Amino acid sequence: MLSDKTAIITGGARGIGLEIAKELVIQGARVIICSRTKSDLQKALKALNKKREAAFGKICDVSKLSDCKELIKFAQEKLNKIDILVNNAGIYGSIDSFEKINLSDFKKTIEINLMGMVYCSYLVIPVMEKNGKGKIINLCGAGVGGSRTMPKFTAYFTSKFAVAGFTEVLSDELKEKNIQVNSISPGAVNTYLNQYLIKQGPEKSGKEFYENAIKQQDGGGTPPQLAAKLAAYLSSSESDHITGRLLSAKWNFPEKLKSVKGFSNNLYKLRRIDQELFYEK
Repeated sequence: MLSDKTAIITGGARGIGLEIAKELVIQGARVIICSRTKSDLQKALKALNKKREAAFGKICDVSKLSDCKELIKFAQEKLNKIDILVNNAGIYGSIDSFEKINLSDFKKTIEINLMGMVYCSYLVIPVMEKNGKGKIINLCGAGVGGSRTMPKFTAYFTSKFAVAGFTEVLSDELKEKNIQVNSISPGAVNTYLNQYLIKQGPEKSGKEFYENAIKQQDGGGTPPQLAAKLAAYLSSSESDHITGRLLSAKWNFPEKLKSVKGFSNNLYKLRRIDQELFYEK
């Protein structure tokens, strides 16, 4: 499905990012993954290049514009073109009551989760425009679009809500340039983020979230392959009619999306009408 396609996956050395990289490689794409940790990068590349040389890695801190510039340059040198950008890199950041957290930590979460996506998108759009097409996929985390907020996760929740808004606005700007922009909510996946939450303990994360994290860890959580399959579909030409949407890996399967005849203005978007949460089905 993705033969001859090329992709950048930020935070692609572990967790959901690595699963997305694996799926894109299986589908025939060549990928660039980035991480802040050299050992994670080396381990991931070994796994991705088992059958063929399909992946290259770059140390990168997406919160730094200079690093993002080097990443895009590296991708162009290795792949010659960039068809797909998956903005996956993210952290929980400070977990505690808002008045107790360090504002520097809050800022760092915004810089990684939001500005990292902004930087990479800003830099890759001219490359995609030159190609005449492109796909940008943003990972929109837990809780966004759901029925509850996430107390004690203010930085994370704020950043991910911003990702959803950025996705919608950018998709409208790029429609006529044949660049589709979408967000994925991966569900409750067991990754290092969930382990990090558990390590914080119930005092910081809150009893309910802590207990849910333990249950999620013990129960296996949402398979990360669901997000990977959805990302692969959104990376393909089969999804050219879908843009500006927030899609759930747990509920919005590619098979179902293929059967949707038309996407109205509000379908799979965040909207609040008449003081009630509106979700069009």
